[in-house]
Amino acid sequence: MRFVTAIAEKNQEENVLLEKVSRELWKRAWQNNLDNTQPPSLIEAGLQAGLSANEVEELLTNAKSQPIKDKLKSVTQEALEKNAFGLPFIVCHVNGKVEVFFGCDRFELIAHRIGEKWAGPCPIKTTM
Repeated sequence: MRFVTAIAEKNQEENVLLEKVSRELWKRAWQNNLDNTQPPSLIEAGLQAGLSANEVEELLTNAKSQPIKDKLKSVTQEALEKNAFGLPFIVCHVNGKVEVFFGCDRFELIAHRIGEKWAGPCPIKTTM
């Protein structure tokens, strides 16, 4: 999580890199039944996500820094205060109020609450 936090802190304006690395870590754990806890595993996930070896090494170094450790503690505390207990745990801001949702079966409800149309997990794309 410190590695992912280091990525998030480095690329605050865009989440593309964070999403790519997170996806690679997810695939390693849930699709390929591989380790995600040791530096070689994090290096492989970073490289698969398109990072250079130097970028991965920098992120691994940053992951050990106190600011990254403090940031992870802070966001973990924030999740605890919202009673997070699993994934996906989604926080929505609706009409100035915070609403939280748990589970991938809640996307239709989330869409309704934020005023969006839900077209399902694989919406049909029309070509015109």
